[in-house]
Amino acid sequence: MRAQNVVTMGVHVLDVLVRPVEEIPEGQGATLVEDIRMTAAGTAAGTALTLAKLGASVRTAGAIGTDPTGDLLTQLLDRAGIDTSLLVRRIDTSTSATVLPIRPNGDRPTLHLLGANITYGLDDVPWDAVAEASHLHLGGPELIGAEVAARILAHAKEHGVVTSVDLLAPGYLGTFDQIEPLLPYVDFLLPNEDQVLGFSEEQDVVTGAKRFLAGGV
Repeated sequence: MRAQNVVTMGVHVLDVLVRPVEEIPEGQGATLVEDIRMTAAGTAAGTALTLAKLGASVRTAGAIGTDPTGDLLTQLLDRAGIDTSLLVRRIDTSTSATVLPIRPNGDRPTLHLLGANITYGLDDVPWDAVAEASHLHLGGPELIGAEVAARILAHAKEHGVVTSVDLLAPGYLGTFDQIEPLLPYVDFLLPNEDQVLGFSEEQDVVTGAKRFLAGGV
């Protein structure tokens, strides 16, 4: 079977994971932890890593800064064999980053810098690369707006590209009009249960899923 030729597009984040963290020390205090590591994350970059591990040929597209955080994020993706040439770099905006203090029970509160992700627009889209792909994965379409996301996904479908979409926002921030315009161009929608309820604006998961299907997924 031929390897998938994938473009992952959207949210790119550098995650700093610290564990275990039971509490933040008071004042100028310090505490020892077992592990601190950094990884490429986000609904585009994280997906790119997983697909590359599974043997796909992956190009990733999105907006990051020209800061050292962006340099490290790009290096981590390059090391995994991912083509980062489609990333655009902003000189006036930081790369998105998250610090995750992981509690002993696995809970992961987040300290998040929104950064350059929200600046990605139609002028940044590598239209030819999307058309040449076998699969387009768009992560976090609510950050770039439904109309922009719909334009990108429609272009993919016009060229026979399979599409998938992963939502980023928690369900309580979601509304149906945030994703309705793009649903006709989505083959696979990947929300969690909370997002189904929030973005569908329905009271149960089955009814919410049916609303997505009726919208064209």
